[in-house]
Amino acid sequence: MRASSPEQIEGAGGLSAAERRKAFVARLDRMRPEERLRAARFEFDRTERATWAGRYPEEVPTVNGEVEWIALRSADLD
Repeated sequence: MRASSPEQIEGAGGLSAAERRKAFVARLDRMRPEERLRAARFEFDRTERATWAGRYPEEVPTVNGEVEWIALRSADLD
């Protein structure tokens, strides 16, 4: 049996993964940079953070050269 592509899998609200991703990107584009940062810290899930980081890399804070949300879960911070 062949695995379904993300575009074929339906999730919440009957939207496909591709439709949810497109809606999320549209939401990101409507936000100001400070709104995206606040949402990334307190609202976004891992996939949404990665999407934000890919589209707006200049906005992603780093700690010791690692993106903030990964560095904060790391045991070896200096």
